[in-house]
Amino acid sequence: MDAVDYIEISYEATNDATTAKAWLNSLPEVFAADFEAAVRYTKEEIEAAKLIAEDTSVPKIERVEAQSIAKANALGHPYHCTITHCSIAYSEKDAYVFIIDNKAIADEVLDFLVSTTRTQIWHNYSYDGRLIRYYADNDAINVEDTQIYAKTLINHVDTFKAKTRLKDLMGDFYGDWAISADNFTIEQQHEEHVLKYAAIDACATFKLWEYLNNFVEENNT
Repeated sequence: MDAVDYIEISYEATNDATTAKAWLNSLPEVFAADFEAAVRYTKEEIEAAKLIAEDTSVPKIERVEAQSIAKANALGHPYHCTITHCSIAYSEKDAYVFIIDNKAIADEVLDFLVSTTRTQIWHNYSYDGRLIRYYADNDAINVEDTQIYAKTLINHVDTFKAKTRLKDLMGDFYGDWAISADNFTIEQQHEEHVLKYAAIDACATFKLWEYLNNFVEENNT
């Protein structure tokens, strides 16, 4: 069997706000973006919360709060999360990865996302948009969602035949780039494999946007 030629991506990463500003200002009129997030609590804080949640001598309101911390995950309420990366692709193989480990770069990236009039492509903006609204107290101006786009085109009652996860749709182009959930922590946000994962997410979203547009054009002519 011939080897599959998957798209090889190239990316640059930074946690410097000045560099981030220059990269953001250089973006074309259409770009794809994606967030990675992690629970904002340390392992020690989570373990302590579990003990409090199970301690009946502790007032109920404190136990309820502790339980919400003990059960927190990166897909839950933004209050319990922190954005670790914002990846932005300007082609199907080129991306910037912004490592959100300080306030200066967080402000730079979020301010850009809610102020630019460029077209932003996200996959499942219902998730990423919550993070933008929570942390920037505003919303992006010009957004397209490739998951909604794909869903309207597939439009099949059989959910198995209407899968619209990014990896389901773009696996033929980028291979299986998934990494285990335990990689998405604050401690690992500088790891090379996590940065590459974030970059592929954005590039795959850009590729999907072009693919869907081409599909529509070819089938409407």
